[in-house]
Amino acid sequence: MPDAPSADIVLRAGGAQALLRPAAGGRVCSLRLEAPGGDVVPVLFAYEPADVDPLRWAKGGIYPLVPYSNRIAQARLHTPQGAVGLSPHPDAHPHTLHGNAHGMPWQATQTQDAQATMTLESAPCAAWPWRYQAWQRLHLEPNALRLELGIVNRDDRPMPAGLGWHPYLLHRPQARIGLSATTLWPTTDDFLATHARPLRPDEGYVPPRALRPGTLTDYLSGWDGRLDVDLPGGAVLSMQADEAVSHLVLHRPPDGRYLCVEPVTHVADGFNLEARGLAGTGTCWLAAGQSLRATLCLRLRAAAPESSS
Repeated sequence: MPDAPSADIVLRAGGAQALLRPAAGGRVCSLRLEAPGGDVVPVLFAYEPADVDPLRWAKGGIYPLVPYSNRIAQARLHTPQGAVGLSPHPDAHPHTLHGNAHGMPWQATQTQDAQATMTLESAPCAAWPWRYQAWQRLHLEPNALRLELGIVNRDDRPMPAGLGWHPYLLHRPQARIGLSATTLWPTTDDFLATHARPLRPDEGYVPPRALRPGTLTDYLSGWDGRLDVDLPGGAVLSMQADEAVSHLVLHRPPDGRYLCVEPVTHVADGFNLEARGLAGTGTCWLAAGQSLRATLCLRLRAAAPESSS
């Protein structure tokens, strides 16, 4: 039967363990997976608080990006029916940031030791004036965590929608990351995408390359859904997203405490870019009752030999 929103859930599979905190925006607070050699390896920069400030949340864990990811410029969503005003986020003012689902308590059910479902009913509000339902399904394996994220439009009018995950990963300062993408979206100083251009070979991550030092913020698209990144201690975390997730955000703050690798369905401010006629934003509109879903798998594997390239 459903747990109270404040109840934590612990998933276990072999030596692996994931702590879920539905009351804190449906977060995965910590994750430990078994490496091929048998060691149990922490994957995430852990989320510690027992609850969440809906506007100034603590960093850490994995939280869901629903009903959109990243920013909407000037907190105004341009639609075929006219502009819709939203509540700006104080840390991204005058823009919005990452939707409202991660700042609300979710309801949770644990079906087995290694499986759980979290759901959210969101009524129309200043942050998002459409009614929607969201869900997460999580399945832990000894060396992997499988996640499904979905949203259904429960309003009586079409709704713009997007999905994604916001993981805070542990990583080595000179961690290598490997991925294949085709497109870079340059940004303004306040992290709004401006346009799309082909990714240059020197900007790419194939073959796996060491992350450049210092602050990092890249908006990528044409991503094939696969990614590898070095964790502390020598293990490698592999990501595999389905075809709904063709965009990726890489972000690391100046102090380098964590690396955010965010698989998402659309680019920052994608709805407004689409309204201006830009292609490839990844945005979509859901008719009443229509849904959007995506899947992601985080898997721990042994490190590949160092490459000289």
